[in-house]
Amino acid sequence: MIRKLENKIEKQIKAQNCEQKPNRPCRSLAVPAERTAMEGSSESSRAARFSRPLMVLPLQSFPEETFWDALRRLKLDVLGTDDSPLPITAPQACNLLKAARRIIVPPSDNSYGNRNDCPVPGTLINTNNMRGFQNLDRDLLLKAEAKKILDDIISGKVEEDPSLLLRFLVISFADLKNWKVYYNVAFPSLIFNSKMTLLSLQSASKVLSEEEATSLYNSLLEWRASNTKTTVVPFFLISISSKLCASVRHLKDWNACQGNCQKLLFGYYDHGSKGDKVKQDFPGGALRNYIAFLNIRWKIDKVQFFCYREHRGMPDLEHSLIGEASFSQPDGWDDPDYVPEAIGWEGEKPGKGTKEIEPKIANLESINPVSQDNEKQLMHLKLMGWRHFPVNIDKLSSVRVLLLGAGTLGCEVARLLMTWGVRKLTVVDSGYVAAPDLVKQSLYIDKDCGLPRATAIIPRLKERCPAVEVEGIKMEIPMPGHPVSPSNMASVLDECKHLETLVASNDAVFLLTDTWESKWLPTLFCANQNKIAITAVLGYDSYLVMRHGAGLGIIDEVVTRMDDLNTTKDALERQRLGCCFCNDSASLSITNGILDQHATALPGLTSIASGKAVELFARMLHHPDEIYAPGDIAGMDTEHQLGLLPHQLRGSLPKCVLSTELGGSLSNCAACSSAVLSEYRRKGLDFVMQAINYPTYLKDLTGVIDLKRPDDYPKMPAIIPVNSEKFSDVRCLLVGAGTLGCDVARILMDCGVRKLTVVDSGRVVVSNLARQSLYTSDDRGAPKATAILNHLSERCPSVDAQGIQMEIPMPGHPVSPNEAAGVLEDCMRLKELVASHDAIFLLTDTRESRWLPTLLCTDENKIAITAALGYDSYLVMRHGAGPGTNCEGSNVDAAMDKLSTKDALGRQRLGCYFCNDVVAPVDSVSNRTLDQQCTVTRPGLASIASGRAADLFTRMLNHPDGIHAPGDIAGTSGEHTLGLLPHQIRGSLSQYNLLTLLGYSSSHCIACSNAVLSEYRRRGMDFVMQVINEPTYLEDLTGLTDLMKSANFSQVEWVDESDEDAFVEI
Repeated sequence: MIRKLENKIEKQIKAQNCEQKPNRPCRSLAVPAERTAMEGSSESSRAARFSRPLMVLPLQSFPEETFWDALRRLKLDVLGTDDSPLPITAPQACNLLKAARRIIVPPSDNSYGNRNDCPVPGTLINTNNMRGFQNLDRDLLLKAEAKKILDDIISGKVEEDPSLLLRFLVISFADLKNWKVYYNVAFPSLIFNSKMTLLSLQSASKVLSEEEATSLYNSLLEWRASNTKTTVVPFFLISISSKLCASVRHLKDWNACQGNCQKLLFGYYDHGSKGDKVKQDFPGGALRNYIAFLNIRWKIDKVQFFCYREHRGMPDLEHSLIGEASFSQPDGWDDPDYVPEAIGWEGEKPGKGTKEIEPKIANLESINPVSQDNEKQLMHLKLMGWRHFPVNIDKLSSVRVLLLGAGTLGCEVARLLMTWGVRKLTVVDSGYVAAPDLVKQSLYIDKDCGLPRATAIIPRLKERCPAVEVEGIKMEIPMPGHPVSPSNMASVLDECKHLETLVASNDAVFLLTDTWESKWLPTLFCANQNKIAITAVLGYDSYLVMRHGAGLGIIDEVVTRMDDLNTTKDALERQRLGCCFCNDSASLSITNGILDQHATALPGLTSIASGKAVELFARMLHHPDEIYAPGDIAGMDTEHQLGLLPHQLRGSLPKCVLSTELGGSLSNCAACSSAVLSEYRRKGLDFVMQAINYPTYLKDLTGVIDLKRPDDYPKMPAIIPVNSEKFSDVRCLLVGAGTLGCDVARILMDCGVRKLTVVDSGRVVVSNLARQSLYTSDDRGAPKATAILNHLSERCPSVDAQGIQMEIPMPGHPVSPNEAAGVLEDCMRLKELVASHDAIFLLTDTRESRWLPTLLCTDENKIAITAALGYDSYLVMRHGAGPGTNCEGSNVDAAMDKLSTKDALGRQRLGCYFCNDVVAPVDSVSNRTLDQQCTVTRPGLASIASGRAADLFTRMLNHPDGIHAPGDIAGTSGEHTLGLLPHQIRGSLSQYNLLTLLGYSSSHCIACSNAVLSEYRRRGMDFVMQVINEPTYLEDLTGLTDLMKSANFSQVEWVDESDEDAFVEI
């Protein structure tokens, strides 16, 4: 409603009421003719007559909450990035447009018969971001809808479907992340150079005779109750015969109604304004387009109209209005290119224009908070489908997963499975939480010490995802080669039965236990029952992640003859892939052959292996053949959007290599061979107990004589000494406390770092809980920079951690004069933080937020590590050293002359994160879609990148040259005991490749080049503020502008390391 217009209307009607005297009701109605529907009435002069511009009550929208919720779901699940106009319908309740959930689909036949379900066509334009919503040209959009109405009038479509006169327009931005919808609604009303004039207006009960009113009332009831879909027609004809008999007709019956001395009213459903006596005396806004239709299509200059109103579903002739209006045919309307002017935006103030319209806000946060929280945690999976891969969330949420082991690997795998949408978990472990485990095992905190891990893990998972169903079972896994005494036989047999039942009742099993032989029994059960099995094994600096092959093809009955199972084919007649024992010829009786003691694995290795294991499982679950899928090798072509599905993954941190391997099931495997499965199916758990109690039994059964552990398995070498004092003293600044920030902080503590400062501007929201490893539901709404401190100290009481909530000033994000002082203060504060720390991790959300920390690190010659994530790929790199020249006082000019591309040791400087960029950083958030703004990456990717980033830092800190160390390339021999120290590491989950790259500082770099450093050292923060406010300044300063204009620019192949379509940072 437009308040000023309402006041004007009220004043005019009051003035009219003072000037006019009551008149007797009209006893007859006009006979329509070619130019008028109000000629020849002998008593029309007795009606209340006046002449003034036609004023109407504007149409109003009352969208229901369910409609916006339906739009939100449609955007998230169907539309994705598609922001093209969407045709919709909405029910018209006496011209009070109610947008309910059902407007997303066309009206059904059962909606007819209900006046409130009169379908009205409309157009919905839902933009991808707030900037797009704000930039919509509302005037142009309204004219476009008005043009549609005019075209429908000219073509005659309105006669068949009168609701076309009520077209409406909705523009919106669905803020899916915050469950809000910003919107505006318009009801286009045609405006021509010819004005509409109201000649008379009275209550219908005063105009009609008693007989006419009674007949019309009954006709309206009959029309409403008919089965000819009449109740959903907003515009109609009222004909009254010479015998005072009224009937209601469709507009398409116009020609049939003429002649025979019939009298016509042009009726339409009108909302009026119940409860407001002044406004009740004005016709509803639908009248303007109706009059335009009658004039343009039927050449009627004067119209006697009937504003039909109802009360409690019954005709209300007392409040219905009958009036007469004139309208001369406008000029130019028949020109095919003619576009009429239009009004109709709700909230538009006279003289202010559409740019001043404030958006309405629909807040959906109150809709079912419990299910809303679960949906928020799954949003990142749904966003994956916008551009990449439609995740089968139903399949993931229903799959039952058994985790054997709740230690370092178990904690990380359980959390990542929840991030993938898995909601049914069973965890088996026999150990207890100990204080040294807290920095290694990501879920436990100090109050869990002394509790069984299988018990402690349950609340830690549920406080991150209340919807997850977790069962914890404290149980030892019986192992071959570990004989049991007669007194323990019964309990061990019960454990075997229990484990057999657990494997049978779950769909997938993760083998994450501490010892190699503890994997044998679950491997046997999985092979027998054809269950998905994933194994993760850690060495000191290397890992193995693999999926087991399918079981034998014959599984329906107990086989008594071994020959019946003497096959290596699965149920699809494919060669079976091997299990984790197929390449292992080691004796299971060697009890000291522990392969994966987590306490001695390099920090970061667990995160990498866990991420690989969970991604392998998710990829397997989305393969059409699932457990029967053949093994892929890196380099193969694949059409699947999740990429390759390898059999085995082997990685080494010191060598910076990742290999995919393929191995078939062996006929003499101790766990899945025909001989073993045949004997197990014949003897059951008696066979298992025999394998447990007799160390050589499996060797004799499978025919393996010489048992020896293969050389290619992860090893546990002697521990390489590191400078623990150096790690405890180093001061690390983490810029970003999101998914990467949480993981990196935790791994750094495992490395021995005890001095941490965390900078972040965000707050913890529900969608963070499963993805960001340190936060719980108790942190909702708290600043991340402060919430993270409690969780760090819970795991390591000796850590000295500080949290600072602040925005990182960014180039391409201009600030107003009122904001300048605050931004300058943030710049100075960040400068002080960089200067007071030894190493800085750049883990922020956007590319441009890395620019200022990169500049400051280069100027201060600080270690800088960047981690950036794409959908299925990541970049981890260390920045090169600065030029090593400090500028003081009068020596500034001299110092600038000394700047070069070499560092303080005279070596070629390695490049920074921005060295391959050919454009300055700009605002990469405001004009992007939600999936580009949010953390739309494969869930295991952040763990992998975090592990790589922390490992790169530890190698750099242990290197004798530190920040000045040259960049190594995989395949070269590193002389340092910790292995290679690369410059850049790039990995891909879809192709399973790992690249080490080397790049040097660019003379055109927008962050670390001589030109930029010189200007910064000369002007200080004035230079930074200019960069923030002038997006192209850096390009001009570094010569990129001239370079791009040069003739040879088109011949240069640029490699953009921070391509935001490839790397959406967390």
